[in-house]
Amino acid sequence: MSGAVPSAGRLAAIAVNTFREAVRQRFFVIVSLATVSFGLAAWWLRDCGVVACREKFLLDAGFGALAFFGAIVAIVATAGSFFGEIERRTVLAVLSRPVRRKEFVLGKLGGILGLLFVFCGMGTALLVGLLWCSRTLPEEQLPGAMLAGERVSLPAVALCGLVQWLRCSVLAALALAVSAYSRSSLLAVVASFAALVVCSLRSFAWDAFASAGHGLAGGAARVLGACVPDFDLYEVADAVANGGAVSPGYLSGIALYSTIYVGMFAAIAACFFWHREL
Repeated sequence: MSGAVPSAGRLAAIAVNTFREAVRQRFFVIVSLATVSFGLAAWWLRDCGVVACREKFLLDAGFGALAFFGAIVAIVATAGSFFGEIERRTVLAVLSRPVRRKEFVLGKLGGILGLLFVFCGMGTALLVGLLWCSRTLPEEQLPGAMLAGERVSLPAVALCGLVQWLRCSVLAALALAVSAYSRSSLLAVVASFAALVVCSLRSFAWDAFASAGHGLAGGAARVLGACVPDFDLYEVADAVANGGAVSPGYLSGIALYSTIYVGMFAAIAACFFWHREL
């Protein structure tokens, strides 16, 4: 176990094993089927009278389902995989080999990120397929508000799926840090969903921090706020639905933003796990 740099081989082995176990879980299959069912239901309801634009409706429903079910997968799969190793005592067998604790944590995170990539990829591919099928209908079947210029860009929709994966990755890293500190999987799941609510409302809290002034309280509030990711930054589906595009500047910025928070939460998880009694 010498060397300060984690071994890529050991990280890959733990990540692959985590990914395989998570994919085989009944929970992942059920959530994936629920996501597909939600997308197909949106397809059948795309022409209801209250919908002004078929593609906007499909995008709102599709990415809404992807964000909702993706958050469930990120939290439940992370906590379940981490505590499953502890409850089965397989973590002791892993750590008895030349595997460091931080390698175990990073490997588990890598496997979950791979799982989320597959999940978000399948959901985005389904959405792109539904949008493409929607365009194969005869023009007379299209709603009056659907003009050729209002159609969204399918590559932009794919990039929106990538942004959703980045959001889920940050949430998974956060859930891993909570799991490394918690003593039960139920507590970890509940606390992670509470953290999800905080991250979703972070922009409102930041406005309150800004009104706190420049004193000691205001500075402490800003530092605390900087430790919480703002999930509102990942909301780009509405802009794409209105004919916009995902700019390279935004994509690179949100990727860097996500990498910073994933790295921070992974370091916190490794620190908690290093001091944890097994």
